[in-house]
Amino acid sequence: EATESDDGSERPTQNLFVGLVAVTIACMCSALAGVYFEKVLKKPTTESGTGVARPPVSMWMRNVQMAFFSVCIGLIQYSQLQGDDASKPFAHGFTTWVWILVGLQAGGGMLVAAVIKYADNVLKGLATGVSVVFASVCSFFLFGTGLSLQFTFGAAIILGSVFFFSNDIPGGSGNKAKVEKGGSERSNGGVEMKKLLPK
Repeated sequence: EATESDDGSERPTQNLFVGLVAVTIACMCSALAGVYFEKVLKKPTTESGTGVARPPVSMWMRNVQMAFFSVCIGLIQYSQLQGDDASKPFAHGFTTWVWILVGLQAGGGMLVAAVIKYADNVLKGLATGVSVVFASVCSFFLFGTGLSLQFTFGAAIILGSVFFFSNDIPGGSGNKAKVEKGGSERSNGGVEMKKLLPK
């Protein structure tokens, strides 16, 4: 079913429930993937036979291993091209700006892996939210994009979450025991975590 827009063209009818379900599933899949990726990066490996623990595989190697499947899918899709698209070269239409965008995306992927390895998946999620707020503010000043009241409310929640996650709540007992030196703290699991943002 489609509805007619102001310019006379038809557009599909939007379903709020279906959209919310799809967004919820996407969020859950992204969260589970992030947690599993953190486990892959931080979990030590053991040698077969001896059972001796070895240091975790490097971040670069894990990225290469996971990118291998993307390369295979891309090659399969490229081999099935038909018509005019089949005669075009592999990087057809790639301009300088496109290569810059590719470099930014690749660098962002490595930064995400570094955040998960040296911090945790929760901080990566908060950093993603802050990046959305920052990009929206830049779009407001550069392109005049309007910011709604809902966006302002959501941005305040995100920034508040980052603040409370990175700082102790005054008067709260908490589950953390402070360490005298280094400004670091230990959770119940005994894993040392340093403060992530300066006060």
